[in-house]
Amino acid sequence: MLSVLKKAIAEKRVISVFFHGEGGHRLLEPFLLGTTENGIEALRSFQIGGYSNTFNTYGWKIFRIDCIASIEITEAEFSPSRPDYTPDDPVIHNVICRC
Repeated sequence: MLSVLKKAIAEKRVISVFFHGEGGHRLLEPFLLGTTENGIEALRSFQIGGYSNTFNTYGWKIFRIDCIASIEITEAEFSPSRPDYTPDDPVIHNVICRC
């Protein structure tokens, strides 16, 4: 899972992700992969479409890696200069990979 996410971040490619127990795929621009202060692997992404359990299908979100059921790298590319991107994310304490 981590190797796929690292590749998507390095290539700046949109990913399609399905989370355990959810009703559909999400389309994400993956920007930052690391661990939280509690050691939980997490991904800071900008959601550009797809499912949302809060009906908020667009915007910055953080996701737990252990909740991902499946992931696919799409052909779509994204720009790493999205507004409000913070490479020094306060939630991610140990960075594994970033744009």
